[in-house]
Amino acid sequence: RVEGAASRTRRRRKASALASAMTASLCWARPKGGAWVLAERTESGDVILPDGRTLDTLETAAHNVSHTLNWDDPTCMDDLHEAPLLDLLRRRFQQGTIYTWAGPDVLLSVNPFRTIPRLYDLPDGWRRAATAAAERKSSSTPPHVFSVAERAWRSVLSAAGTPQALVCNGESGAGKTEACRQMLRFIAHASADCRAVSAAAGGAKEEASKLEDAVLNTTCVLEAFGNARTKHNHNSSRFGKLTCLGVTPHGKGGVVSSCSFRTLLLERSRVAGQAAGERSFHVFYWLLEARGLDPDSYAMLGGTARSPAPPAATEAADTIYAASEEEAEGEAAEGRPEMDAKLAGGAEGEAAESEAAPGDTIADDPIAGGTDDGEVKTEAGEAAPSSELAVVEAALAALGFSAADVAGVWSTLLGLLELGNVRFAAADQGGDQGGSVVDESAPLERAAAALGIEAGLLETALTQRTHRAAAGRGSIHSIPLAAWEAAEARDALTRHLYQHVFDFLVLQLNAHLAPPSSGGKGGEEARSLMLLDIVGFEDVGSNSLEQLLINYANEALHHLFLRHVFRGFSDEALASVLGDASRIDNRCCVALIDAPPKGLLHILDHQCRAPQGSETAFCLSATQKHEEDPFFTVPKLSRDCSHDASSAFIVRHFAADVLYTSGGCLESNNDTLVGGSHWLRASTEPLVTELFEEDKAVAGTFSSVGGRFAANLKELMARLRSTQTHFVRCMKSNGGALPHTFDAPYVRSRLRAAGSLTALRFERRLQRGDVVAEAPSSSPQQPPLPPSPQRKIATENRKPPTSASPPAPARQAPPAPSPTSPAQPKSPSPPPPPP
Repeated sequence: RVEGAASRTRRRRKASALASAMTASLCWARPKGGAWVLAERTESGDVILPDGRTLDTLETAAHNVSHTLNWDDPTCMDDLHEAPLLDLLRRRFQQGTIYTWAGPDVLLSVNPFRTIPRLYDLPDGWRRAATAAAERKSSSTPPHVFSVAERAWRSVLSAAGTPQALVCNGESGAGKTEACRQMLRFIAHASADCRAVSAAAGGAKEEASKLEDAVLNTTCVLEAFGNARTKHNHNSSRFGKLTCLGVTPHGKGGVVSSCSFRTLLLERSRVAGQAAGERSFHVFYWLLEARGLDPDSYAMLGGTARSPAPPAATEAADTIYAASEEEAEGEAAEGRPEMDAKLAGGAEGEAAESEAAPGDTIADDPIAGGTDDGEVKTEAGEAAPSSELAVVEAALAALGFSAADVAGVWSTLLGLLELGNVRFAAADQGGDQGGSVVDESAPLERAAAALGIEAGLLETALTQRTHRAAAGRGSIHSIPLAAWEAAEARDALTRHLYQHVFDFLVLQLNAHLAPPSSGGKGGEEARSLMLLDIVGFEDVGSNSLEQLLINYANEALHHLFLRHVFRGFSDEALASVLGDASRIDNRCCVALIDAPPKGLLHILDHQCRAPQGSETAFCLSATQKHEEDPFFTVPKLSRDCSHDASSAFIVRHFAADVLYTSGGCLESNNDTLVGGSHWLRASTEPLVTELFEEDKAVAGTFSSVGGRFAANLKELMARLRSTQTHFVRCMKSNGGALPHTFDAPYVRSRLRAAGSLTALRFERRLQRGDVVAEAPSSSPQQPPLPPSPQRKIATENRKPPTSASPPAPARQAPPAPSPTSPAQPKSPSPPPPPP
């Protein structure tokens, strides 16, 4: 009788729901500037919001029963558009599930800005999740960065052995560094497991897995010297890193046989000074803490440049870089291990979260090198001390650095800090033509002692410029520098020194991780597996050359993503699904920055070489050459903007329009030491001598930062295009780095800017058979996107439609736009590809 009553109750509810559906139907609705919500549409056409309101300015879209299910992959939905996608991401986010598939080889990651335990528990946690997915008869592995790493690992070890690349991209603070770190950890764990299984003796695992431990220890070193706190992220990568792993089949699996790093665009301008609310590289603060020195004593760290107290065992923990407990809760996932989140999968993950103590985490500390217990492992397998600098020193020792090299690095960094305290004054009352002198000798002498240079030689290098006459041999004379010019020369020297220290570390790491010589014996060549972590898209308000180069790199990565999604499809196939494909093609924006001879970087180089080059001339020349370019515009003076065409310009990037100011661009682009670098080879400090032994810098010779970066980036993109690429598309859950907060309009803007929704809809159509590739290619080389139509058309179609159209039935003509969507103008056929 109880079962019968329950059955009757269900039938009544079903009948009631059916009756309601006859008079009202569900739909998605979005008030202007608001988020999508589920609303009711009456027979009369009125749309009633959940709060009972009825508005005339609503944007609506169709609702489908599949929109309410908890999909691992949104492409399984019927009638996919941004409203159900945002709702799915929100529901998963509230469950503690931050990963969602966006097709077969694209993973969406939403930064939770909080600790969710046991997400990165290897190996048991991952195996439990995979088992749970199998029990649910899921058609795919659970969405997770480990799944992406596992797919790449299996593919590189397959019979084809196709080179693999794991690319993490997204805006600053979105979680890219953490994603790369965890994928590298998974690969190292898989390699170590394979070695352990094939080891003959039970105690051989530690000996065999030294390379894996070394690879993970490099994370600690590179983050200490290359990461810094910014306004958006407490542990932001301020350089691009390509980790190149050599993978060799071994037994039933494979092992990592070699590792090397390629770096680009270290933000060395951060050494000489930082924006308000930001910090320099972590290592400076940790070094000062260990020496008992106060960061406020150093101008390069934003201090008052007073003479520091002698080293002593003082309590300096309150003055160094250290996130407080209050900061840690809202800390960005990309920095520190608080990014951990539990794995998607239902009750298993929820139980793990409820059992964990507050703040409990299984993930690895970025300073601790990433081993299973969160500690750096030395050659003897002993745990290192817990202080930040001690951990870095332990990692350096484990990676083969000698005690003398480590001491030389610390001495050079202290010399940099002292150099930043050197001040200059006019030599006489005759103005700038009278040269300059050091205002106070104490900082100069301390800097010279730390660098192993005579104080007089260092002062001469900072206050005089060597000039070589155009005619005649040996016609060299010195030109005194004004006080402001000497200050620029000092800052340029600090940037060069830090760059050389960073390059030295990377060179030594690569030498330590290089594969051992085979001694002439044959063997299978190692296969390539790469991981890319690069600085995310930035708009810091006061943007200069560094932000332009960062965003240029992200434009190139976005273009790589578009090539990956739409590879192998004809113009007609794309047009039938997407309308005008130029709307999502950003090649014109990339060309605006790097195409010779009118690209912004080329114009900047010209001004740096010109005798009377200036930042104003750079802006005016860019405006003149690109006034008709839809991706370029200039600001107008107003109450909210103090810049015009003579001091700034705006680039319309794929993610947002960004205003760049010209202040400091020429100085940042000119990688030239006023006095050359030959005098640094006279240093009594062995490391300084070694740093500049191969340096060919000649006084007065122009070297372009932007030009060198563009060349390195093009080489990087060429390497990535030759691989099978897997993408992790990282985004922030809100713009304020707040935990437990999913800002739907903010996430919507990020999805649109990154082209993720377009890629999802295309993948959905592909699965249904609505679009067919012309000819599948067995090569990982990805053909370019169809040529863009005229730039005017590209601009007119930059904005995506206000609502998505429902997908057409399989193999039918594409549907007409929905009644709530504005009609899209018909675009002309794109021109034929150039020869």
